[in-house]
Amino acid sequence: MSEIIFKPCSLKEMWEEMPNLPESRKYMAGGTDVVTVENAGFPSAECWIDISDIPELAIVREEKDHVFIGAGVKLNDLETYPFIKKYCPALLAAVHDFASPSLRNMATLGGNAGNASPCADGVCALVSLEATIVLRKGNSERKMPLRDFFTGPKRTKLEKDELIYGFEIPKKENLLGQYFKLGPRAFFGISKVAVALSAALDGNKVKYASVAIASVAPVPLYAAKTSEYLTGKELTEDTILKAADMARGEVSPITDARSEADYRRDMSGILLERALRSLTD
Repeated sequence: MSEIIFKPCSLKEMWEEMPNLPESRKYMAGGTDVVTVENAGFPSAECWIDISDIPELAIVREEKDHVFIGAGVKLNDLETYPFIKKYCPALLAAVHDFASPSLRNMATLGGNAGNASPCADGVCALVSLEATIVLRKGNSERKMPLRDFFTGPKRTKLEKDELIYGFEIPKKENLLGQYFKLGPRAFFGISKVAVALSAALDGNKVKYASVAIASVAPVPLYAAKTSEYLTGKELTEDTILKAADMARGEVSPITDARSEADYRRDMSGILLERALRSLTD
């Protein structure tokens, strides 16, 4: 059976047409993961709903207590917003490591989250920023912490016909961010392991820390124990080494075609060390 591609011009048009579409349907944003997913043997769909040009999904705005990034915003466009640089530094650091420049002109955070890959760069950074994911279905909306959205590789809590509308990132003053990634080559590779760090310092004291790690668990991992340990500590060499060991204890990597489990576990700690030391460089 040939696949149908439906490309609505607005959310209103999409919801109105939805009952007339084949039951087996999926959303497509930038489309950069679709071929990869199909080649890997994951189920396809009779109908792809191309949401890449829906203007309501391409909104970026600053609110009183958070920044909103629409699910359809192209990754390369994020750098044009000063408040994104201020409140989402780990995300911009991750974007620089995301695939190739041409793909960054197509790829979206909504697609990155919807694909639900444990190695997703954008998602890892958003988890470190304690982002909330906003979901919509018709006139109804629900929200949850992004780190709770994933249930396993390629699996999420999305309900049928529910759409990723965007992400809310809480505003934190004087926020620093880093993203360190190891892949099969220097650029354009899928990560063997990656660490996102969002933190704020008061002199040499860690006022706030949030650590996320990619490619080391069935879902993008929020390192809760490591984040809690760092918060309130003086950023000494001892603190850095203890945090790195704690991160190694939180991950549960596997051995696959890209890397071995023990290497991923060890490098989770080493990348976190590098990220923490970079805060005071």
